[in-house]
Amino acid sequence: MLIAALLALPASAASPDFAARCNALAAAASVRVVFEDHPVAYDNRHDTAALGRRSGAAASRNHSVLGVTHATPQSRLEVTARALVDTDGRVCAVPDITLHLGFSEMTVSLARELTTACQRRVVGAHEQQHVAIWRNHYRAGARLIETRLRQGPPKPLYFASRQAMQHGLSVQIKTRIAPLLTQLDASVGAAHASIDSPASYREVESRMRACP
Repeated sequence: MLIAALLALPASAASPDFAARCNALAAAASVRVVFEDHPVAYDNRHDTAALGRRSGAAASRNHSVLGVTHATPQSRLEVTARALVDTDGRVCAVPDITLHLGFSEMTVSLARELTTACQRRVVGAHEQQHVAIWRNHYRAGARLIETRLRQGPPKPLYFASRQAMQHGLSVQIKTRIAPLLTQLDASVGAAHASIDSPASYREVESRMRACP
């Protein structure tokens, strides 16, 4: 997670209206969470044993790993801090937040043992469900996280000094965002598990047997 902070510190405000100025600054705060898709790469170089090791599943006579979808989620956080400094050195800050969610990699691997177009279609269709889970959950998650971050009236954050603001602002923002990303990843994991059930594998095997 990368924070690029741009500090804009206007001239010191007079103490009597410092809070009012800070509240006015907070009212203009912006939050954006953007989903950035990534193209899928396809790989047919590995056998079932290698895919089993890659997926963490043990290949066996009854269940070989014929396909694996691997995605590497990434998030990039951009923060522009607008701030006011009081006559006593106190600082109020309002972060403009842009969070980018997406993937640095998305690869579908099909086993070398899939020698016919029909077999590749059957296994590939299952892997496309995993691709859809990654994309749909992250797309919806971006909207949900933006909504959560916007909840409640925006309030300025107060710090004892500029130095305290530079460190404390990033800590507070990360603390707000981290559990939301954890919840997103948990929902993705549950969705993947739901389509990697024994019933799902039996359906794939049945369709494979029907291949000419």
